[in-house]
Amino acid sequence: MKSETSKPPVREAVGVFFDAETLQAAVDELEESGFTYEQLGLLAEENTIAKRLGEFYTRINESAEADGGPRIAFVADKSMGDTVHAFLGTLFIVGTTVASGAVVASAAILGGALLVALAGAAALGGVGAVMSLILRESDAEELEQQVDEGHLLLFVRVQGAESEEKALEVLSRHGAFDAKVYTAPSASRHAA
Repeated sequence: MKSETSKPPVREAVGVFFDAETLQAAVDELEESGFTYEQLGLLAEENTIAKRLGEFYTRINESAEADGGPRIAFVADKSMGDTVHAFLGTLFIVGTTVASGAVVASAAILGGALLVALAGAAALGGVGAVMSLILRESDAEELEQQVDEGHLLLFVRVQGAESEEKALEVLSRHGAFDAKVYTAPSASRHAA
């Protein structure tokens, strides 16, 4: 009997953005190129989301949940209707970083493995420590540093060389800093 842990790893192109406008342009082109909202995810510090994407999202759950697991932070502003921002869906508080406060992510990050790992490792504290369970430590530290510096990280799940190339091309064309592909195990490996 084949176990869930034998699922192939998830590969995601990640681009670092400094403003909402270039992020929006990249998302628009990714959608036009055939990527679906389920393949896109966002990781950023909570204050960055509020400052840079606040017009598109409404903050909810003002108080932290007692269980320490991921909690909803923002939801799409209903007045926006059906826009490209639907790809973010619901954003969750996923942890903290060393330099900043709460970190927010959508469920798609690292194939869902980040939320699953955080739910089982709330005692670790920082999101960087949990990302180290999923990615190489140096990659996790690099991504955490970008979050700490107030940047918006756009994740694009890719499948195959052509998909990777297209995602990296779109991210780079729209000014993503240091766009590259990361590999993470499937989320089911962290469910235990």
